[in-house]
Amino acid sequence: MIVCMLREMSRYRGLSKNLDIAFDWLSQKSWKTLAAGKHPIQGDEVFALVQEYATKDPAVCRFETHKKYIDIQMIVEGEEIIEAMPAEFLKSAEPYVTDIEYYSAPAGHNAHPLAMVPECCAVFFPEDAHRPGLRIGGEARQVKKIVVKVAV
Repeated sequence: MIVCMLREMSRYRGLSKNLDIAFDWLSQKSWKTLAAGKHPIQGDEVFALVQEYATKDPAVCRFETHKKYIDIQMIVEGEEIIEAMPAEFLKSAEPYVTDIEYYSAPAGHNAHPLAMVPECCAVFFPEDAHRPGLRIGGEARQVKKIVVKVAV
């Protein structure tokens, strides 16, 4: 897992060709005017999902992992908490289908809370379970987010 501001992403160049493509695309900031939906960057290897939603109570949010794609999640507007922890500590609640597996949050779990603000990026690799969309301070907030899907 990597967590940093967009302006610092270049220090992680060289991890993979597809990540470099995603980092370059994010740095160009052409995402600022994109509407909600799927946007191609480089075919099925790298693409962006623009999402708009209200943050939720943790009771309705689940941890997830992906095997085929690395997630780069970046807030465009608003704020949320994303919790993260190694997937090996979680029990599958909904088996892997179409590149997503859901997990139950164990009682008293020790996930890392990530305070996500505009242009804050979190890179989740296949072993990184993450639970996005959580409210801050119990209050729902509107969020616009880009999730760049990067083929492993």
